[in-house]
Amino acid sequence: MQLLLFTGFLGSGKTTLAIRLAKYAVGRGQKVAILVNEIGEIGIDNQLMRQLDLNVWELLNGCICCTLSADMVTTLQKLDADYAPDLVIVEPSGAADPRSILGALPYYHGRPLESIRTVSVVDPLRVEMLLAVMTPLIVSQIQHADLVVISKCDQAQPAEMAMARRAALEHNPAARVVEARPDAPLEALAKELAPWLS
Repeated sequence: MQLLLFTGFLGSGKTTLAIRLAKYAVGRGQKVAILVNEIGEIGIDNQLMRQLDLNVWELLNGCICCTLSADMVTTLQKLDADYAPDLVIVEPSGAADPRSILGALPYYHGRPLESIRTVSVVDPLRVEMLLAVMTPLIVSQIQHADLVVISKCDQAQPAEMAMARRAALEHNPAARVVEARPDAPLEALAKELAPWLS
């Protein structure tokens, strides 16, 4: 089982990217499950995903990185036992710190996780402002990423794109930084997000 963790602040484009990748993986014969965490009693993202016939499991009324970390591990184990997916996409709330989520995974005792990849989705339209007002969270999301994806490329100005790339490389020089262009074929981005699909 492969696990792909998406991080990024609210509105960064995590859900759009997760849905695109899930549909691509399903089209290639993969069993995919999406574990969504929303703070509140009604999950909006998971309702959208279900309308698209994606297998969605949800954690509500708390943050996956703190109060729900044990629930996440339990849900992963139940997911593995009941559904045996090839790929699990974890989409926490925008307030989630990846350190806490990754720290909970050693307590998972289902089938071995063949790989765990963390993707930080960076919004070039707001990255400068978010780094100024939510420094520790945004920096942590970038620092703990294997891959940094710059979203909203079709809306951003060249200076905003350059700023997003600089921020990514400043806080995580080892990460690969790619752009998610809505008009580009998904194959190239999918190879970055989930190399085992290629």
